[in-house]
Amino acid sequence: MTTARTIIRNALTFGLNRLSPGESEDADLFGRCLDALGSIVDEINGGKAMLWHEIFSVSSAISGPTALLGVAWPGLASGDEILGATVQYSAGHDTPLDEITLCQYEAIPDKSLASLPRLFAHDGAATVYFYPAAAGQTVTLRTKQAAQTFADLGTDYSMPAGYRTALEALLAEKMAPTLNADMVQITAGQAKAARRRLAAQVVNPDIINGRRNSSNILTGWN
Repeated sequence: MTTARTIIRNALTFGLNRLSPGESEDADLFGRCLDALGSIVDEINGGKAMLWHEIFSVSSAISGPTALLGVAWPGLASGDEILGATVQYSAGHDTPLDEITLCQYEAIPDKSLASLPRLFAHDGAATVYFYPAAAGQTVTLRTKQAAQTFADLGTDYSMPAGYRTALEALLAEKMAPTLNADMVQITAGQAKAARRRLAAQVVNPDIINGRRNSSNILTGWN
């Protein structure tokens, strides 16, 4: 657990030499650093490789050939990467969907056929396409959970070991040009090392090589 205040104080103290241990915080300075942390979180979410937590999101009942992230799956947002999908074909029973490209989906002659979906395609933004079209089923998507933006200085957030110090290094790098120009090169090197550490420690729980292969293996296909 850590707070934005802890990250900012450590970045200013140890990364930028702008704050002495125990020195009271300047509201304006800490506010600017909090805004900078928001930009850093957006960078992490955009990079996706630094996100550590995979989640399952169950849709509302879907009817038709398409559904939208943020609507059928309210907890997801446009641009979230879909790592896998299953459709419920009876109560308590799911079957994996195979992923196809939009080009492959485009080549399907009759997209209005409604049955139990077997294939899905994602346009990279909000729209998920199904074939056959869904007929009242729920679809579970596996995605990486986005990192939360720091709402204020005092809220406690849970994150894996190493992320707090990495955020401190990234914050020091972002603030160095305006707060301590002499530290720009040093903080850039520390931030680069922090990004490497974050990317290296992210574990992908998927033990089967390839999204399509996983569904084939689970259903007995070769």
